[in-house]
Amino acid sequence: MSIQFKTFPQQALLMAQFSRIAKEACAKLGFDACLVANKGSEAYVISDGVDLIVACRGTQPTQWSDLAADLDARLTPSSTGIGHVHSGFKHSVDNIWAGLEEKLSKYGKTRTIWCTGHSLGGAMTTLLAYRLQRTETMPNPQALYTFGSPRVGDKTYIRAIEASGLLHFRFVNNTDLVPRVPVWPYKHFAGMYYMNHYGNLRALTFKQLVKDIWRGFVTGIRARKFSLLDNHAIGNYETNLERWTTGEEFPQ
Repeated sequence: MSIQFKTFPQQALLMAQFSRIAKEACAKLGFDACLVANKGSEAYVISDGVDLIVACRGTQPTQWSDLAADLDARLTPSSTGIGHVHSGFKHSVDNIWAGLEEKLSKYGKTRTIWCTGHSLGGAMTTLLAYRLQRTETMPNPQALYTFGSPRVGDKTYIRAIEASGLLHFRFVNNTDLVPRVPVWPYKHFAGMYYMNHYGNLRALTFKQLVKDIWRGFVTGIRARKFSLLDNHAIGNYETNLERWTTGEEFPQ
């Protein structure tokens, strides 16, 4: 079944699974995956003959290039010339752009492409999706799914990308710290699908946040885990989305 005919929770779960960008995992899902890598930046072009997906790899703590990209939070002019973006994220996309052009330019605008990523990969794929949209020789983004993505640009850039009509589904799991950085003047693109402590979809209010921090603190003490970091793991996003596909919800 084509991705566009799946339910929204099914689409989101599939994109979270692709965000792991493990070639073996893609094969189990019935997709072929081709790696595009340069200077430590990585993305997979994924296809099953019907759908086309690009998934950017998230931060690997053992990869110095990933940590350098995350920490290089200087503002640099965007590729559009409008506004400024995170220097490290932009350079990561620049590293793989030529490789992606080689793989994707044969499709032109006759095909659409789903874009996804977790953590650093979420930031990269946000910048990448907007660049794909503006390039006449590359597929147009069908939708952008990000999980635990940090902020990518200033207000001027974010307004420009919002005006483009790019469809973005941005997921944040509970008290995941990564989507809270970098701080001003960086902004997020698109609204947020917030998963509370139990994995349910909730509006993020101050009261909700306090409850989730307290619940996480108590649970963390019992499990001897630091929930603010543990909530960032892509596996926790997947677990919540798997429950969403069945309609199961905890009563809290």
